[in-house]
Amino acid sequence: MSHNILAVFVVCLFSGAALATTCTSPKVSVTSFSTQDATILTQVAHIGEFSLKCGNNVPPNLFAEFACGKIVPVAKLGDDKYQVSWTQEIKKSGGGNVVVRLFDEEGYANVRKAQRDGDKVANVKSLVDITVATKGAYKGPWVKAELVAALAVGGIAYFAFTAKSKVQG
Repeated sequence: MSHNILAVFVVCLFSGAALATTCTSPKVSVTSFSTQDATILTQVAHIGEFSLKCGNNVPPNLFAEFACGKIVPVAKLGDDKYQVSWTQEIKKSGGGNVVVRLFDEEGYANVRKAQRDGDKVANVKSLVDITVATKGAYKGPWVKAELVAALAVGGIAYFAFTAKSKVQG
Protein backbone atom coordinates (compact mmCIF):
# COMPACT_ATOMS: atom_id res chain seq x y z
CA MET A 1 0.00 0.00 0.00
CA SER A 2 2.76 2.44 0.90
CA HIS A 3 4.49 1.75 -2.45
CA ASN A 4 1.30 2.77 -4.29
CA ILE A 5 1.06 6.02 -2.34
CA LEU A 6 4.75 6.74 -3.00
CA ALA A 7 4.28 6.06 -6.73
CA VAL A 8 1.26 8.39 -6.90
CA PHE A 9 3.24 11.08 -5.05
CA VAL A 10 6.18 10.80 -7.48
CA VAL A 11 3.87 10.97 -10.52
CA CYS A 12 2.13 14.07 -9.11
CA LEU A 13 5.47 15.67 -8.33
CA PHE A 14 6.80 15.18 -11.87
CA SER A 15 3.54 16.23 -13.54
CA GLY A 16 3.46 19.37 -11.39
CA ALA A 17 7.04 20.17 -12.37
CA ALA A 18 6.19 19.68 -16.04
CA LEU A 19 3.19 22.02 -15.80
CA ALA A 20 5.25 24.65 -14.00
CA THR A 21 7.74 24.88 -16.89
CA THR A 22 5.10 25.66 -19.54
CA CYS A 23 4.74 29.33 -20.43
CA THR A 24 1.18 30.59 -20.02
CA SER A 25 -0.35 33.77 -21.49
CA PRO A 26 2.74 34.85 -23.47
CA LYS A 27 3.08 38.56 -24.29
CA VAL A 28 5.55 39.52 -27.02
CA SER A 29 7.04 42.73 -28.39
CA VAL A 30 9.35 42.56 -31.43
CA THR A 31 12.10 44.78 -32.85
CA SER A 32 13.71 43.91 -36.16
CA PHE A 33 16.90 44.76 -38.02
CA SER A 34 18.12 43.98 -41.55
CA THR A 35 21.31 44.54 -43.51
CA GLN A 36 20.98 47.94 -45.16
CA ASP A 37 23.79 47.92 -47.73
CA ALA A 38 24.36 44.83 -49.87
CA THR A 39 26.59 46.29 -52.58
CA ILE A 40 29.47 43.91 -51.81
CA LEU A 41 27.60 41.11 -50.02
CA THR A 42 26.22 37.81 -51.22
CA GLN A 43 23.69 37.39 -48.40
CA VAL A 44 21.51 39.69 -46.32
CA ALA A 45 21.10 39.20 -42.57
CA HIS A 46 17.79 39.64 -40.75
CA ILE A 47 17.50 39.82 -36.96
CA GLY A 48 14.41 39.75 -34.80
CA GLU A 49 14.83 40.69 -31.15
CA PHE A 50 11.84 40.19 -28.91
CA SER A 51 10.83 40.18 -25.30
CA LEU A 52 8.59 37.39 -24.09
CA LYS A 53 6.78 37.67 -20.80
CA CYS A 54 4.90 34.63 -19.53
CA GLY A 55 1.88 34.94 -17.26
CA ASN A 56 3.43 32.49 -14.79
CA ASN A 57 6.92 34.14 -14.95
CA VAL A 58 8.56 30.95 -16.24
CA PRO A 59 11.35 31.67 -18.76
CA PRO A 60 11.00 28.99 -21.46
CA ASN A 61 13.66 27.52 -23.71
CA LEU A 62 12.48 28.47 -27.18
CA PHE A 63 12.80 27.08 -30.69
CA ALA A 64 11.94 29.03 -33.85
CA GLU A 65 10.46 27.71 -37.08
CA PHE A 66 11.04 29.86 -40.16
CA ALA A 67 8.82 29.94 -43.25
CA CYS A 68 11.22 27.56 -45.04
CA GLY A 69 10.52 24.90 -42.38
CA LYS A 70 13.90 25.10 -40.66
CA ILE A 71 13.76 24.90 -36.85
CA VAL A 72 16.56 26.37 -34.74
CA PRO A 73 17.11 27.20 -31.06
CA VAL A 74 16.42 30.79 -30.08
CA ALA A 75 19.25 32.79 -28.51
CA LYS A 76 18.52 34.16 -25.04
CA LEU A 77 19.95 37.65 -24.54
CA GLY A 78 18.85 38.29 -20.98
CA ASP A 79 15.81 38.23 -18.74
CA ASP A 80 12.81 37.81 -21.05
CA LYS A 81 14.91 38.94 -24.08
CA TYR A 82 15.45 36.64 -27.06
CA GLN A 83 16.82 36.81 -30.61
CA VAL A 84 16.30 34.96 -33.88
CA SER A 85 18.41 35.58 -36.96
CA TRP A 86 18.81 34.21 -40.47
CA THR A 87 20.43 35.05 -43.77
CA GLN A 88 19.06 35.02 -47.30
CA GLU A 89 20.56 35.39 -50.73
CA ILE A 90 20.26 38.96 -51.99
CA LYS A 91 18.06 37.96 -54.93
CA LYS A 92 15.57 36.17 -52.65
CA SER A 93 15.64 38.84 -49.97
CA GLY A 94 13.21 41.69 -50.09
CA GLY A 95 11.15 43.82 -47.81
CA GLY A 96 8.10 42.44 -46.06
CA ASN A 97 7.00 40.59 -42.98
CA VAL A 98 8.24 37.14 -41.99
CA VAL A 99 6.18 35.08 -39.55
CA VAL A 100 8.32 33.05 -37.15
CA ARG A 101 6.63 30.38 -35.08
CA LEU A 102 8.01 29.90 -31.55
CA PHE A 103 7.83 26.65 -29.62
CA ASP A 104 8.71 25.79 -26.05
CA GLU A 105 10.31 22.42 -25.27
CA GLU A 106 6.97 20.63 -25.21
CA GLY A 107 5.96 22.15 -28.54
CA TYR A 108 9.35 21.28 -30.03
CA ALA A 109 8.89 17.66 -28.91
CA ASN A 110 5.50 17.67 -30.67
CA VAL A 111 7.13 19.08 -33.82
CA ARG A 112 9.76 16.33 -33.81
CA LYS A 113 7.02 13.73 -33.29
CA ALA A 114 5.05 15.14 -36.23
CA GLN A 115 8.19 15.01 -38.40
CA ARG A 116 8.86 11.39 -37.44
CA ASP A 117 5.25 10.40 -38.12
CA GLY A 118 5.15 12.22 -41.45
CA ASP A 119 2.46 14.65 -40.26
CA LYS A 120 2.37 18.34 -41.14
CA VAL A 121 4.37 20.52 -38.76
CA ALA A 122 1.93 23.36 -39.47
CA ASN A 123 -0.70 21.42 -37.50
CA VAL A 124 1.39 21.62 -34.31
CA LYS A 125 0.28 24.50 -32.11
CA SER A 126 3.04 27.03 -31.47
CA LEU A 127 3.54 28.87 -28.20
CA VAL A 128 3.31 32.20 -30.03
CA ASP A 129 3.94 33.54 -33.54
CA ILE A 130 6.00 36.70 -34.06
CA THR A 131 6.14 38.88 -37.15
CA VAL A 132 9.59 40.17 -38.06
CA ALA A 133 9.59 43.14 -40.43
CA THR A 134 12.39 42.82 -43.01
CA LYS A 135 13.67 45.57 -45.26
CA GLY A 136 15.21 45.37 -48.69
CA ALA A 137 18.91 46.21 -48.84
CA TYR A 138 20.58 48.77 -51.09
CA LYS A 139 22.16 46.80 -53.93
CA GLY A 140 24.14 49.62 -55.52
CA PRO A 141 23.43 52.16 -58.23
CA TRP A 142 21.47 51.20 -61.35
CA VAL A 143 24.36 52.31 -63.55
CA LYS A 144 27.92 51.41 -62.58
CA ALA A 145 30.49 54.20 -62.29
CA GLU A 146 32.76 52.42 -64.80
CA LEU A 147 30.04 52.60 -67.46
CA VAL A 148 29.44 56.32 -66.81
CA ALA A 149 33.20 56.99 -67.06
CA ALA A 150 33.49 55.02 -70.32
CA LEU A 151 30.55 56.88 -71.85
CA ALA A 152 32.02 60.22 -70.76
CA VAL A 153 35.41 59.38 -72.30
CA GLY A 154 33.68 58.26 -75.51
CA GLY A 155 31.64 61.48 -75.67
CA ILE A 156 34.69 63.66 -75.05
CA ALA A 157 36.70 61.75 -77.68
CA TYR A 158 33.86 62.10 -80.20
CA PHE A 159 33.59 65.85 -79.52
CA ALA A 160 37.37 66.26 -79.81
CA PHE A 161 37.62 64.37 -83.13
CA THR A 162 34.64 66.18 -84.67
CA ALA A 163 36.03 69.55 -83.59
CA LYS A 164 39.47 68.63 -84.98
CA SER A 165 37.98 67.56 -88.31
CA LYS A 166 36.01 70.85 -88.57
CA VAL A 167 39.14 72.89 -87.84
CA GLN A 168 41.23 70.95 -90.39
CA GLY A 169 38.51 70.82 -93.02
